[in-house]
Amino acid sequence: MRYGVWLCIACTVMVWGCRRAPQAAPVEGFQRYTDPVVGFSLEYPKNWHVRSSAGENLLVLSNEAALERFVRWDAEGPAAAKIEVVVLPLNGKSLDSLLQERKIFAEEVYTPVESLTLSGAPARKLRYSFPLRDGQAEGELYVATADSQLATVVEFAAFGGTFAAYRETFDHILRSLQLARQPAVATPTPAPAAPAPPSQTLRNYVGQGFSIQVPENFRAERISVPSALFSVRFVGDRNDCIIQVDVFDASQQRNLEKIVEENRPRYRATRSVQTTLGGVTAYYLEYQPAAQVDGRAYFALVGNRLFRVVLTWYRPEAQVYRPVFERSLQSLRFTTS
Repeated sequence: MRYGVWLCIACTVMVWGCRRAPQAAPVEGFQRYTDPVVGFSLEYPKNWHVRSSAGENLLVLSNEAALERFVRWDAEGPAAAKIEVVVLPLNGKSLDSLLQERKIFAEEVYTPVESLTLSGAPARKLRYSFPLRDGQAEGELYVATADSQLATVVEFAAFGGTFAAYRETFDHILRSLQLARQPAVATPTPAPAAPAPPSQTLRNYVGQGFSIQVPENFRAERISVPSALFSVRFVGDRNDCIIQVDVFDASQQRNLEKIVEENRPRYRATRSVQTTLGGVTAYYLEYQPAAQVDGRAYFALVGNRLFRVVLTWYRPEAQVYRPVFERSLQSLRFTTS
C-alpha cells in the first residue's frame, strides 16, 4: 500500500514536470484609456483586450478567453493577466472600509493593508496569493480618491505563477494612472417628453459572487441595504423600474424555504413560487411596492450566501420592461463556490 502511494506521487510529479510552465503574455507597447465621464486615465498594453463601461469600469485582459476564469477563479484555465479599474462612490466611507468590502477570498490569503501614495493622493494597497492547479494565483488591489467623493479601485491579477513577470508592466501602469473625479454639474437640459425604455442591448456586470447582464442604458448604483454584504441597483429613466441584487450571509440559516416563508409577510405575498435562478433552485414572491407598480423578489442559496434579486416595473408599461428584465434574469450566473 505504501509503495502504491509513493508511486502515484512520483507519477504525478513526472506529469507536472513534463508540462510546460505557464508563460506571461507579451506586451507590445502601451496606449492610453481616458474615461469620458469621471476622467480616470491610464496606459495599458495595446495588444490586450479591452472592455469598458463609461463612468464605471475598465477591464483589460491579456487573453479574452480568460474572462470566465477571472469571474469564477477556476482551478485551471488560461494563464492570463488582468488590469481592472472600478469607480465607486465613497458615500462617507474610508478607503480601508472600501478595500475591506472588495475582499472576495478567505482572509488568510490577504496581506496586511499598506498605505502609499497613488497619483499624488493617499492610497491603500492589499495583496493576495493562493495556489491553484496551474500555479500561484496572485493579485494586488489599490484604492485612492482624488476628491473624497469617488474612489478609484485598481486591481492587477495573474494566474499560473506569472504575476512577477508582469511587475514592470503593472508598475508602469500605476505611474500612468490619473484618478477619477466627480464630474461637474452640467447645465440642466429639458427633460425628455417620455422616459427612455430599457435598451434591448445588454451589458455584463460582475458583482460579489455573481454576474448579470442588464440593459445598456441602465446605470449601476451601489446602495446600502441593512445586513447585506453587497447590494447594487440598476435603474434607467424610470425610478420605479429597477433590477436589484442583494447578497447576504446565510451561514446561520441554510433552509431556503424557511427564509422565503419568513420574508413572505414583508412583501404581503399570498404564496411563494418555486423556480430556478442561475441554475439553482429558487423561489419568488410577487408583490406591489407602489400604486401602478408590480414586482417580484427572487431568493436563492449558493454556498453560504443568500442572493435576493428584485425586479419592479410600471404596470402600464409591463410589456416594455418585463421581456428585457426576464432576459437579465436568465443571464444571472453565480460565482460563489
